[in-house]
Amino acid sequence: MLRAALTRAGTTHLTFRRAYPPKAAAAGAGVKVDKSFVDEDAVKLATHVCINAYTQGEEPGPKILPDSEYPEWLFKLDLRAPRELEDLDPDKDGWAYWRALRKRQIEQNQRIQKLKTRFLHLQNSPSMKKQ
Repeated sequence: MLRAALTRAGTTHLTFRRAYPPKAAAAGAGVKVDKSFVDEDAVKLATHVCINAYTQGEEPGPKILPDSEYPEWLFKLDLRAPRELEDLDPDKDGWAYWRALRKRQIEQNQRIQKLKTRFLHLQNSPSMKKQ
């Protein structure tokens, strides 16, 4: 929609307004489907890897095999939380130390940039000028 308005000085200002069509009511708009299904079948939970509860079919997922069927390296995986930078040694831990150091540097640079934009209005103030 385009509107023209005259001001006191006699100049014309154009005003633009976007007109959207009215929203159609969706079928069953107020009804929400509860997707928080928790399977309580103990036999199924103990014998199958329940990957997707929404699949249609008899079997919920692949069956859990005995430990002898899985590769040996699977049981040797380190599942602990990553260690802090202070706990790492560059000679002993190698790439884990340098990755943690780089991550800390990136986080510090992001904090500095955030502070720069937050206090941007103070950068040109008379109190911030060098003497």
